Amino acid sequence: MRGVQMIATDGREYITVLLERGETADVRGHRASARWGLSQREAQILSFIGGGKTGPEIALILGIGHDTVRKHTSKVLDKLGVETRTAAATLALGTSLIQPS
Repeated sequence: MRGVQMIATDGREYITVLLERGETADVRGHRASARWGLSQREAQILSFIGGGKTGPEIALILGIGHDTVRKHTSKVLDKLGVETRTAAATLALGTSLIQPS
């Protein structure tokens, strides 16, 4: 948030407040999709991985099977060109595609 004190043409003083909006998780997900060709679900999985969630935790949160999470994770790793979940999270955090939790 920033404020700027101004004087109107009639001599009255006022302050203009500028609010800067942060990037939402949805926008980050869309950027991930565009940059690496990730599906929305893969971007979501990557976000959870970056947040330190385990496969079973992600499965529970999303209401999907653990095997499905593993398949999505495998695709994410392939698309990012990395071999481990840690490398994927590090890459995504380094490029601001996900926010640390």
